[in-house]
Amino acid sequence: MTIPNIITLIRLVIIPFYTYFLLTQKLFIAAILYGIAAISDILDGYLARKLNQTSELGKIIDPIADKLIVIISLVYLGYKNILPLWGVLILLTKEFLMLLVGLFFLIKKVEIISSKIYGKLAMVLISISILMALLSIPFQNVVFLIGLVISLIAGIDYLFFYLNNLKANKI
Repeated sequence: MTIPNIITLIRLVIIPFYTYFLLTQKLFIAAILYGIAAISDILDGYLARKLNQTSELGKIIDPIADKLIVIISLVYLGYKNILPLWGVLILLTKEFLMLLVGLFFLIKKVEIISSKIYGKLAMVLISISILMALLSIPFQNVVFLIGLVISLIAGIDYLFFYLNNLKANKI
């Protein structure tokens, strides 16, 4: 078990507690846990590269931990109309479609590309908007919508990459 994987597992353990505090409307405590999870995500990725400890397990559990806490947050914040529900639904639909495309290419044994800079930027903005919403900081919707637009642009870029892969590999 690598150090980055241990950090990711700790993030997975945080998620039920985060969800509890979210659902019981103890949003300040939820924000602290979300912040810890976000910092641990940066830390485990950095350590995996710096210590040369990337692993197949990490490639699986890290994105699961990331997506899980973000999805829980978005569903809650959209349901409570703290973030625009229509934007949350668009983002969740896009993420679900990307998951399906990724699974298709995984089954076909076609290279799966990692997140590019604008995909990462979109996720940073969305995470910041989640923290802003949890802490009742104004303009969380503006930050969320900018993140959403960048996320959709990244999704279109991935779509073109995969469509070119389909043509090149005649899948």
